[in-house]
Amino acid sequence: MNVMVKLALKQTEHFKYHEHPNGLKYFRHDYFAAELDPEYSPQSYLIQQLPEVINPLHFHQQNQFQVFIEGIGSFGKYAVEPYIVHYAGAFTGYGPIIAGATGLHYLTLRSSRDPGAKFLPAQMDEFRKGPKHHYTSPSIKPMELADLNQLKDTNFRWEHLDLPSGLGVGELQLAPDHAYDLKVPNNSSGIFVVVMQGGLIEKTHTLSKNENMYISQQIETYTIQAMQGGAHLLVLQMPMKHQAYSL
Repeated sequence: MNVMVKLALKQTEHFKYHEHPNGLKYFRHDYFAAELDPEYSPQSYLIQQLPEVINPLHFHQQNQFQVFIEGIGSFGKYAVEPYIVHYAGAFTGYGPIIAGATGLHYLTLRSSRDPGAKFLPAQMDEFRKGPKHHYTSPSIKPMELADLNQLKDTNFRWEHLDLPSGLGVGELQLAPDHAYDLKVPNNSSGIFVVVMQGGLIEKTHTLSKNENMYISQQIETYTIQAMQGGAHLLVLQMPMKHQAYSL
């Protein structure tokens, strides 16, 4: 359990092309190297789904967030655009994700490493009974840079907070050069912070638009620092995997 904080930076990006027999085609970059124990190996990767390609109905073995950051398309029956956040609990089926004419780009974020998508109904034998959990946010619009630069106060609000499960989707507006203490609750497996506008200073690194960071459950409080122009952030609080799937 030595993972504390990990940074997903554009400077590391190296996309690999993937094509599935079911017609799914995309480029993918994994920001984090794998840890030895998959349960304590967070994932942050960017999918660039090709135009008008369908990612069929499927599920994963771990809880996850997806953040749509570029392009348009549909998710199930609903249209998606930046910045819509989708949460799916472990063994919760979702989709299809259909890319529009210009393609669809989205981050996938997990506190624990997943072995890969299980497509339905072909892999129904790997599906497990237990609680299912979905959430899809409205589109969260980034502040204009000029407005962010003039921000005087730091504002945080929960777009969605489910106290029993620990699921949280929040929005943080950090005034220029201001800092904020993020708290990781006991029933969360960690927090992801995604930059929608502006930037953060993290020791010797900076994080800009669509870069993200993972803060482990081992940390009770973590201070994040805005750059001179301020920062508009998504704060994504990951639930612990339900005990029904931990056996």
